[in-house]
Amino acid sequence: MIDDKEKKTVDEQNKDVADKEEKIWDMKQDLEDYLEEQGIYIRQ
Repeated sequence: MIDDKEKKTVDEQNKDVADKEEKIWDMKQDLEDYLEEQGIYIRQ
């Protein structure tokens, strides 16, 4: 059974998801920049 300390509020869960989405977006941008530097272009 999960005690109250381990439960996350919906706001905390949404913030975690938003943080992860932002990290994924940043990684995607970094990858696209790297590929362009290598002369590889991908369609958007």
